[in-house]
Amino acid sequence: MIRTQPQTTARGLTLVIGVLVALGVILIYSSSSVLMLQKAQDPTRFLRKQLLFVVLAGSSFALARHTRLTTLRKHAWHILGLTALLLVAVLIPGIGMRVNGASRWIPLGAFNVQPSEIAKLALPIFLGAYCSGRREELGSFKGALPALGAVALIVGLIAIEPDVGTALLTGCVSVAILLAAGVKLRHLLLCGLPGLLGMFVFAFTKLDYIWRRVNAFMHPAGSPEAYQTNQSVIAIGSGGMFGVGLGASEQKRAFLPELHTDFIFALVGEELGFLGGLFVLGCFAALILLGLRAVERAHDEFSMLLGLGILLALGIQSLLNLAVATQSVPPKGIALPFLSYGGSSLMSSGLAMGVLVRIAAQGRPEETEPETSSTPESAPAPA
Repeated sequence: MIRTQPQTTARGLTLVIGVLVALGVILIYSSSSVLMLQKAQDPTRFLRKQLLFVVLAGSSFALARHTRLTTLRKHAWHILGLTALLLVAVLIPGIGMRVNGASRWIPLGAFNVQPSEIAKLALPIFLGAYCSGRREELGSFKGALPALGAVALIVGLIAIEPDVGTALLTGCVSVAILLAAGVKLRHLLLCGLPGLLGMFVFAFTKLDYIWRRVNAFMHPAGSPEAYQTNQSVIAIGSGGMFGVGLGASEQKRAFLPELHTDFIFALVGEELGFLGGLFVLGCFAALILLGLRAVERAHDEFSMLLGLGILLALGIQSLLNLAVATQSVPPKGIALPFLSYGGSSLMSSGLAMGVLVRIAAQGRPEETEPETSSTPESAPAPA
């Protein structure tokens, strides 16, 4: 007989995700409609596109929610290989789309696919599949080498787009998964430190904008690079306890560019106030707590490692976005999951959360009925 604990966690995760996505749609319309009217364009343009993204993300969520974890594990190598090919393709002129000096998107008709968003899920799937059941083998450098090589490949391809922030995020999540799986810290340092040093040398010698952003963070007064974060702090501070009211923001009248993307939390602070910001933070905290419960009660080691990776990616990305919006770290273009405008981010989040809800719904072996499958969850990972 199926017990209710796993299903309760799964339903809780689904509910919180739904609330955040609905709030995001409202905020995107509020932030973009006035700007579109000022440009004499359709005020519902971004709203309609985001609603389409929500439908696609919902479909991705449902697909992942009903995909057997054994299927993901079985095809982990194929998923990793396809992701690597997409990350290579985005660097090829004529295939990848270059914007502001970075090649991060592949245009597909009306949509732009961002392979680095796919990598945030693909790499944890591979690492979970490879590492589960190999704890003793991973204690040696030879046993850990394939996993370390996969991380170096994917993180390196993301870094040279260039997208150093996403590369560091993906690398940190991967390191946490490997440590949880039993990889020795000295082996991680042996491979990771040279790569990390190379990434920083590349960033600070070839990417001048990183120097400018760090300087703007250290000296924000009067710095053009700090304009957005300065305006973000003004927006959050002007909201007070209860906000100026939904739709009444002044910053969205072209004072804070790209308000509907990376700085959507500034709009929360201005229009909904401290209480609105606290509500959003509470929703993310609930996601993390429910996700931790799902990871703790995961069906097997593969599910645990995969869930851990998804949860860490969500948590770190959310914290980074909030830190940038509050001028707590140097500026970095990174979306706030479920709230920011964008198709790739929302769809990849939908896929990841669908997998996490699947992990939560399965629970421990003694809590749920076993799935009917020719490949048990504890089957060895593909060679």
